[in-house]
This record gives sequence, C-alpha cells and structure tokens, in this order.
Amino acid sequence: MTPPKGKKQVDEDTEQSMSDEGVGSLFSGGGGAQSNALAGWATSAPAQAQPVAPVVPTPSAVPAVIAQPARPAVAEPEPEPLNDADTAKPVGFYVSQNVAARFRKYRKQHDITHTRIVLLAVEAAADKGLAQVVEDARRPAKFQSKLFAVTVKPDDTDLRGLGPVQLQYKPTRAQRSIINRLVTESGLPDHTKFLAVALDQFLPGRRDV
Repeated sequence: MTPPKGKKQVDEDTEQSMSDEGVGSLFSGGGGAQSNALAGWATSAPAQAQPVAPVVPTPSAVPAVIAQPARPAVAEPEPEPLNDADTAKPVGFYVSQNVAARFRKYRKQHDITHTRIVLLAVEAAADKGLAQVVEDARRPAKFQSKLFAVTVKPDDTDLRGLGPVQLQYKPTRAQRSIINRLVTESGLPDHTKFLAVALDQFLPGRRDV
C-alpha cells in the first residue's frame, strides 16, 4: 500500500526535529532533567576511604604443661674397691748372666715366683741400707793415682749385677710405688739398675766381680 502523500514528509520532519533537539540538549547544558543529572554526576567528589581498624593478632594457644610426678632418686651402687692384686703388671729388668743363673737356681730350690724373689731382695737391700748397697755395687775407677787426685763422677753403667739378660716380675701398683721410692732414695737413675744391684747382693752364690 502506498502511504498518503505528505505523510512521509511529516514523519521525517518530526523525527529530524526530535533528534536534533535531544542531542543538542545533551551538549548545550539546557534546563532538562537529564542534563542536570549528568552534570551532577560529572562534578560529584569521590567518596572518602573509610578508615580500617588495625588487626590485632590474637595470641596463639600455648599448650598447658602437665606437671609430672617426681620420681624417687635411685641410689647408684658404689663401685667395689679395687683389689691391689688386680693391678699387677709384668715389668722387665736386666741382670748379668751370673745373677740370672743364680736367680733361676734360687727359684727352683724354693719353688717361689719371680716376684717374690725380687721383693725379698728389695727388702734385704732396705734393711742393709741403700747407700751401702749401691757403694758395694760400684767397681773401682779405672784411673787411680795417688799423686793426681781426680774426682770421677760415679759410673752408673758399670755396676755389679748389671748385664744383658732380661728377667721379669709382676708387681702390683702399691709394690711398684714402694720400689720407685727406694730407687729415688738410692740415687740410682732407674728401676732396672736398682734391682740388679739388690739381687746380686741377695742371691746365694758367687757375686759379680
């Protein structure tokens, strides 16, 4: 159907006038309600940030300590006193061949131990006097002169009783301590020299020359 003449022109004029009026009112700042609303939106101040309350950390839960009942003290057993016989250790010393032969003969005749023979010889030396025992064991100086008196240092390497044969005995700690004290009192430099001298003078038979 063909629209009546003049109708299309009126509608187009009306639409054009409405379009121009609406668009112009948006940018011209007219008194329309829509322009006022948009203007207020454009000029409104930003909302202030609300203060945030600080977060206080809550203390972590601490497990309760349960008191344990006190245990009665257990008395530890006292260590048994050390038997001096358990401290015996073998000790070697050197004597001459003559003293070694007399030593073995005496042990066989009396059926006693090496340790017992040594202890008897040390006791005999202490009874006689250590200074006298050492003096009897010293050999005369090789250089002697009545005209030229010479002071010679005693030679502790050339004593009667000393030699290359090794013997052993087994003293306890207490016995060794006593013998060490007697060695110091005798003035001899070591243990083996003292025993060699004491045995040479104690054992039966011909002594070293």
